[in-house]
Amino acid sequence: MNKVLLLHIFSLLLISSVFSNKKSIRIFEVKAGKTAMKISVHGGRIISFKYCGNEILTQSSEHANFGSTLWTAPQSDWGWPPFAVLDSIEYLAEQKGDLLKMISQPDPISGFQIEKTWQPVGDHSIRIEYLIRNISTKPKAVGPWDVTRVPCGGIAFYPDGGKAKVPESNLKIDLQQEGINWISIDKNPIPDHKKLFSTAQEGWLGYGYNGMLFIKQFPDTKPGNYSPQQGEIEIYVDKGKNYTELENQGVYQSLKPGESLEYSETWTLMPIPENVKIEIGNPKLCAIVRKLMMSERNDNRN
Repeated sequence: MNKVLLLHIFSLLLISSVFSNKKSIRIFEVKAGKTAMKISVHGGRIISFKYCGNEILTQSSEHANFGSTLWTAPQSDWGWPPFAVLDSIEYLAEQKGDLLKMISQPDPISGFQIEKTWQPVGDHSIRIEYLIRNISTKPKAVGPWDVTRVPCGGIAFYPDGGKAKVPESNLKIDLQQEGINWISIDKNPIPDHKKLFSTAQEGWLGYGYNGMLFIKQFPDTKPGNYSPQQGEIEIYVDKGKNYTELENQGVYQSLKPGESLEYSETWTLMPIPENVKIEIGNPKLCAIVRKLMMSERNDNRN
């Protein structure tokens, strides 16, 4: 066999390999103006959220825990790792126009199946709809738990929900001012992982980082409806400061066989005006969030 033929066969094999790899890692994109989100079929995981090319999510090259996904709560039902069928195995995907939908396989171990949909809203936001279905033959209690990994070096803030019974935290709030909890997350490694469990209200969690403001909006959950040993807002900081998790949880409820729960979120990523500093206690950051939410409510009424 001559060298030219060998080279040709090698090239075809290389092209085939690259195509197969791309096909196996299938990634979909949803855009809202200058904001773009990428979602992998593996676990229906959000692997990128960018504004004008500026990334807010931790990448797989930085840590094995990356991107954003939905877990079932409470964690005491599964320990670690999460249920593979729901968290990492390939979902069935369908994209029609600007609407993307993914559905997991039925998971006989957890007894659940998850559906996820994404659709752009306005210039900077993407609406996410989660559905958890009980596919088992008996009633099962569950809550939705959104876990989003972002780089350390920013400031998380959200409205405090008052006193209620939540697990003890070893990550402390840096400042509570005018009803807002502020947590500064630097990049200096620490001896051990830290976790904050908290009540919340108003239905939002903000993160200021690298000139950008990341806002997660979700239904407010009252303390009596939290999953066992969980909070409405949870913030986890990796000891190596490879990432931090911005977590929010919905209502813990019992589902009969065949019943489902729904949990909706709106994600926004936008630039922070140059005259607004990313610093603890800056009321201008809260004003941006509340102005956005008010604008969206007015749009929904029209």
